[in-house]
Amino acid sequence: MLEEAKPNLASKKKKEHDKKASSVKIQPGDDIKLLTVNQEGTVLEQISDHEFLVQVGIMKVKVKRDDLQLIKKQKETIEKPIATIKGSNHHVSTEIDLRGERYEDALLRLEKYVDDAILAGYPKVSIIHGKGTGALRKGVQDFAKNHPNIHSHRSGSAGEGGSGVTVIELI
Repeated sequence: MLEEAKPNLASKKKKEHDKKASSVKIQPGDDIKLLTVNQEGTVLEQISDHEFLVQVGIMKVKVKRDDLQLIKKQKETIEKPIATIKGSNHHVSTEIDLRGERYEDALLRLEKYVDDAILAGYPKVSIIHGKGTGALRKGVQDFAKNHPNIHSHRSGSAGEGGSGVTVIELI
């Protein structure tokens, strides 16, 4: 009589365990155990309320919820911002040398440099463009006139490099 009762108790415990296991919500990304083949895998997507697409090894299988046991929930990923702001402790030189560069390339470098200098908190910076034909000097000065964060600009004095340098005062 005792032997006959044993299998019934085991099956009742198993049914209770299955009810508890099926009440746990499974989501894509969770690690699971596929009970029918006794293998671990990952839930790829939920097809319906009671059916999931699961990857076990290299196989992707559609499985009923009753055949899955949750091992570990997927950790929530915390998104970190990509953009960073460099404060006054970021080292930016007080001058940039654009001599020998093409006009377009020089203006792109100048634009980035002015932004970095503003973030670093500099009151004024020097742009070395050289004397040459004057095309780069004119481009730098036109840029300075139109930039909203540049208070004023002037050619360098004799001790700063003369007409080969433009000094920009930042807001």
